[in-house]
Amino acid sequence: MSRSERCFWIACYPDLPRPIGGVKQMHRLAEAIKACGHRAVLVQESADFHPGWFQSKVSTIARADWITGTQFNPQTDVVIVAETFLPMIPKLAPGVPKVLFNQNGAYSFGVQGKPLLSPQKVLAMYRHQELRQIWCVSEHDRRLLSLGFGLHTNRVRRIVNGLETEHLKPSGRKKRQVVYMPRKNNADAEVVMALLQQQPWFRDWSLLPIRNCSHAEVVQALQQSLMFLSFGHPEGFGLPVAEALACGCAVVGYSGLGGRELFAFARGYGLGIEVAFGDWLGFVDGVRQLDQHLRQRQDDLLHQLQAMSDEVRQRYSALAMQTSVAAAIRQLDEVP
Repeated sequence: MSRSERCFWIACYPDLPRPIGGVKQMHRLAEAIKACGHRAVLVQESADFHPGWFQSKVSTIARADWITGTQFNPQTDVVIVAETFLPMIPKLAPGVPKVLFNQNGAYSFGVQGKPLLSPQKVLAMYRHQELRQIWCVSEHDRRLLSLGFGLHTNRVRRIVNGLETEHLKPSGRKKRQVVYMPRKNNADAEVVMALLQQQPWFRDWSLLPIRNCSHAEVVQALQQSLMFLSFGHPEGFGLPVAEALACGCAVVGYSGLGGRELFAFARGYGLGIEVAFGDWLGFVDGVRQLDQHLRQRQDDLLHQLQAMSDEVRQRYSALAMQTSVAAAIRQLDEVP
């Protein structure tokens, strides 16, 4: 294998069957790396495991076999880890260059109130000598990592979060239906749903929670719905919001900070309202405003939703992801 042909080992364990967008994007990253002419292998607990709720074509290896049976070449091998693997960087394939695929900058400091390391140790680990690059998925996190963490701009690369644009698109038929995912901040979602059901103007709308669905079922729900409510916070990008926009949904809710670019994009079409974290009344006001807007634009509404979808699907396409990954890989040897 020449130096121009690398092997990227992507740590993706434990094996979790429940729908987690970050796991799906690990698969999409592997596909993008392969499309760039390199080898990409997902390291899992079991080589035969697949989450099952989405489709992908990736190579896999069992973690035990990877640890005991792999002869690493620091000149061509690269290990990719998530931000939640930060404490493990010195232990995984010592001496092999690392890339941190950071899908949520906030998770560097812990998930759901459980810290990984002290803030000082987190920042120190981002400067580990084997960590060659950090790949992030939003402009907010790029600025957080380069300006907030104080990392050299050459070490922080923005990767486009690619969407399955062949499936994520409007179907042409919409219901007065509000769809949402209560997996994150479910308590907020329950309060907002109760408040909405108290509003007289909301009586001709229906509510649809998305729970433990396959990706095909999620797409169908988004395609049928006029509006998506976002409860994700914090977010490194806001994949559900991006998928909702691609399916032609107006959006209201939390940007999670990383999704600010998505809400700004939707706002340009008059179809997005960002709500401050914890502002339940903001959800009600946002839905009411979009309800009025959608009623006033009924004649050209489907055209407007389609135009928004076309632009977001182009901006976050698999090809755009592949192009950004290729640029990041080319820069690996240039990192100071």
